[in-house]
Amino acid sequence: MFYRKKENECRYCNVKFFDRSREWEVYKVFQVSKERKVVSVMDVIQFMTHDSLLRYKKKGSKFADKEVKRYETTINAAYKGSVFLSSTKEDLSKGRGYVVTSYETLHEKVGHASHWTPNTFRGGTYYNFQKRIIKGHTRENLKQVNVIGFDMDVKDPDQIYRLYLACDELGLPRPNVLLETPRGFQFFFVLATPFYVHNQQNFKSLRVAERIFENIRSALLAYAKIDVNCNPFGFYRIPSTDNILDFHDVPVDTNELIFWSKEHDKKAFQIVYQNETKITSSMAEWYQVLIQAKKISPGHYAASRNNALFTMALENYAAGRSFEDTYNELDQFNSNLQAPLTKYEFERTLNSAYKGKYKGAKRSYVEGLLENWTDGRATFQGRDGWYKFKKDRTDRKRSHYEEWEADIITYLEAKTSPETPFLEGSLKMLSETFGMAVSSLKEVFKRSSKLKKYVIGQGRGAITKLASRSILFKRLLLLRKEQVRNAQITFAELFPELNLFKHQLVSPFVEAKLLWDELDLIYRAGTSPPAQNTG
Repeated sequence: MFYRKKENECRYCNVKFFDRSREWEVYKVFQVSKERKVVSVMDVIQFMTHDSLLRYKKKGSKFADKEVKRYETTINAAYKGSVFLSSTKEDLSKGRGYVVTSYETLHEKVGHASHWTPNTFRGGTYYNFQKRIIKGHTRENLKQVNVIGFDMDVKDPDQIYRLYLACDELGLPRPNVLLETPRGFQFFFVLATPFYVHNQQNFKSLRVAERIFENIRSALLAYAKIDVNCNPFGFYRIPSTDNILDFHDVPVDTNELIFWSKEHDKKAFQIVYQNETKITSSMAEWYQVLIQAKKISPGHYAASRNNALFTMALENYAAGRSFEDTYNELDQFNSNLQAPLTKYEFERTLNSAYKGKYKGAKRSYVEGLLENWTDGRATFQGRDGWYKFKKDRTDRKRSHYEEWEADIITYLEAKTSPETPFLEGSLKMLSETFGMAVSSLKEVFKRSSKLKKYVIGQGRGAITKLASRSILFKRLLLLRKEQVRNAQITFAELFPELNLFKHQLVSPFVEAKLLWDELDLIYRAGTSPPAQNTG
């Protein structure tokens, strides 16, 4: 949690922490109490950059030569990089700024800069040193991806509330840093292990990081107004005592974020069902261009030989071409590759495409293939693709659990509201209402992440309260609006029970907050809720 500091004294204790005669490390965390700690801006910055800069200036350091030399013997400067700073947004628009290679320099300039690159570059220089026209902040020059950052160009605290609840509902970690900007907010996920960028396998790690950024952005767009034009590895607002709203110092597990992104891709790959219409098309322009490519190689995230073959086979299947015709054409394509697939892998990929499981090529994969292996002139035209087939429900003896879940959610949306979010009754009554066996209903509850169930009482007299998470989400927003009415508030006031100071924010523990708001709904009828553990 972050508290503003007044000049050179902590406002919550009399500890002097701003001492220019000592290293900037004197800003380190001060334990004010068991619940609160003061965190400096440099702590936040070093946390975001993963100690990827030098500690001292290479020349003209204010620290003792002996200390600087001792430090230089303990590190390998080749593993350190640089970040870029700009004093104002106007300077940034004109390409003016500074190349910073040390935390000492960063500490000197942080109070006078407005923008920076939280992701570290291999180095930087100037097109024009006198005018400070910077050079080197390009995608290919990235050294490591430290953070996944997003921009929200809307000055509405409700959007932040939606953001935190959305992260909870989507299974995403909580943002580590939340900044206020003149036009809205910026938030960052700080990776526990950065993506180290190199040109092996066509910048694979960078493309994985980009894919994670795209998936998080597309998922959050359903809840909050995320800027879709934000450059994930570009300039952002630099943290300062005036703009930090939230700081959570537990970094995001990089492997878990990769796993989440893969699961998000699987859902996008599988869950769209359409039996009503049949896509028919002649071979698209992108297909004609891609089939001429000969340098498609293995090992490229979402753009390998297998992806290319599978995507083109799906296009043939969608066009209604026979398996034999497709086999002959794509067999020639595979033979022309510099590194062709084996016959077994080729046939396995074709058979998979022609199983009838998917209905068309996926836009993002086509665009990735075109970007990597063509001159970029051809574009994807059509639907977003990769629709999955299934039998009509009337043709099956049993419904899928996902269909039962959808039926229940549809019923709840019709019969409940943000004002009265719960449907209640015995399990038997609910199963009869939804037209399924009690055992099936229990299994739906067990599998579903979109339904929230609470049981009050035991035995035959037990009452089950059921609500959809989307309705509860709307309920929380309604309570939020009722709470603040027409008052102009800051995000810190979202949780008034924490007795915050003005313009300060204690980071919201979303799951706990969501749970207690839901419990409050259950016990609102008169029964006292259990005492909340504050220890």
